[in-house]
Amino acid sequence: MDHTNINLLHILKENSKLSLSELSQKVNLSVPSTRERIHKLIDSGIIKNYTINIDYSLLGYDIEAIIELTIKNNLYKDFKNYISEQENVAFCYRISGDSCFMFKARFKDMKKAENFIDSLQKYGHSKTHFIFSKVV
Repeated sequence: MDHTNINLLHILKENSKLSLSELSQKVNLSVPSTRERIHKLIDSGIIKNYTINIDYSLLGYDIEAIIELTIKNNLYKDFKNYISEQENVAFCYRISGDSCFMFKARFKDMKKAENFIDSLQKYGHSKTHFIFSKVV
């Protein structure tokens, strides 16, 4: 992985909609060389997919929370099935430490947040951190 590939990844991370011509100008390569590098990054699995960055507040999801869950009664599989079906969950990680899982969820109002958190209690003990702002 050379400096040019790292630079390409940073540029694509910021704006994956740039044309090959714009990308090639930014990394000082020809269009064919830039295309070849991108295809190699895709083929090697470094670039997995292209995605979009959605502003969920514009869709009415003004409340976000990071939730930790400590599983009780060995309900790992049941919880994994449940959480994978929740459309308001952005990500869920199995983690080490005091909690078993950490995930981010979005809500349109506090009542929906409360109902969601209540629904978690059959799987274990939850600890909720409401997000005030994004730093990075």
